[in-house]
Amino acid sequence: MMDLTLKEIALAVGGTLCGDGDRLIHGVSTDTRTISAGELFVALRGEKFDGHDYIGDLTGKDVAVVTEKECSGIDHILVKDTLKALGRLAAFWKNRVAPRYTVGVTGSVGKTTTKELIAGVLNKKYKTHFTSGNSNNHIGVPITLIRIEKDTEAVVVEMGMSARGEIEYLTELARPNVAVITNIGTAHMEILGSREAICEAKLEILKGMEKGSTIILDGDEPLLRSAWAEEALKDYKVVFVGFAADNDLYPLDIYKGPTSLSFDAISPDRELRVTVPAVGDHFIKDALFAVAVGEACGVDDEGIRQGLMAYAPTGLRQKLYDVDGIHVIADCYNASPESMSAALKVLGGAKEGRRVAVLGDMLELGCLTESAHRDVGKECVANKVDRLFTFGKTSYHILLGARDAGMEKNAVSNAIDKDQIAQQIREYIKPGDTVLFKASRRMKLEEIIDLTGLS
Repeated sequence: MMDLTLKEIALAVGGTLCGDGDRLIHGVSTDTRTISAGELFVALRGEKFDGHDYIGDLTGKDVAVVTEKECSGIDHILVKDTLKALGRLAAFWKNRVAPRYTVGVTGSVGKTTTKELIAGVLNKKYKTHFTSGNSNNHIGVPITLIRIEKDTEAVVVEMGMSARGEIEYLTELARPNVAVITNIGTAHMEILGSREAICEAKLEILKGMEKGSTIILDGDEPLLRSAWAEEALKDYKVVFVGFAADNDLYPLDIYKGPTSLSFDAISPDRELRVTVPAVGDHFIKDALFAVAVGEACGVDDEGIRQGLMAYAPTGLRQKLYDVDGIHVIADCYNASPESMSAALKVLGGAKEGRRVAVLGDMLELGCLTESAHRDVGKECVANKVDRLFTFGKTSYHILLGARDAGMEKNAVSNAIDKDQIAQQIREYIKPGDTVLFKASRRMKLEEIIDLTGLS
């Protein structure tokens, strides 16, 4: 729990104190509806809201405020920019706690899973604090840092982005001494324009790191082994992770069980047999990142093994369960060409019954939108999908790609109404089938799962 006086906070954020400087603050909130006694309300502004409009609701409560406007009847700190003040306070508190290890995790796909696996490994040796869910933006990261307990020894911070400069801002708040870039995909292509630009944006994580710090990279990604990436990385300890044997850490003797993966993690110093309670090849690389971080932070072999075994999917990410004999893969948090491919391979590995894919639009792909969706349709055929349901206007191109690759017309359909597609799915599925649900977050595909009775 944070423990600072209002005077200390005013100095940290560069604001003007108006009120009792000795007041103790034990936490921060950006929502007046959930704020608790002893906390500090930061009045943020957004496109559709202004926190300053709700300061009046706090009158008479045991709280204080960070604000851009003068207010009366409540202790407050006046600043020019409340969002920047939130970031400054987060950086100040993180530096005050001074955890031994701070791990920054970014990448186009797999950030949250990798973060969870890393936290599980580190927690076997150190008291570990980590990003809750996917709170990985300019508000979520500061809140994560502010919630660090005083005796925390390791912090794992997930860092997301949609444009240049965002990772740089987040890394300068967190100041990691270990960093992970899971991959360079095509998410945010619409804004950044090329995979090269996406790679450059991810490497902004170096801006908050001291020379000599460890950075763990996807060694199967050519962009991260290019000459310009090598130049950017020359002052850091680089560890390459991937499936190819020329990586510093790679897997051998992979066993794929119905609910878990086991493999030998091979590095120059040792071979470590590990198991992850998840399915899909993409989990192998995510687990390798966690092994690499564990090694960099001094976690022993048994701690790494136990940390990986403790993994459980969070939120709407890949959840495997059965309903009335139907096997469900619910993966509705997000979607990109890379994660769609990985999910379809999991579906393709179903050992019995029919393979059913319910796929929705992938967003923010820019000029790749049509071709990327058509490629997903082709992958449906490659992974022997028996029935394809697509949801959304853009996902119609998945249908077209599947037809082009040879899927029968009566095995594919598209809908833009959730009730309609749910009824079609209910009428088709039967015990023994495996059904994959996947789309970008804004498609809210979990609502279709609910309507089909498969939740």
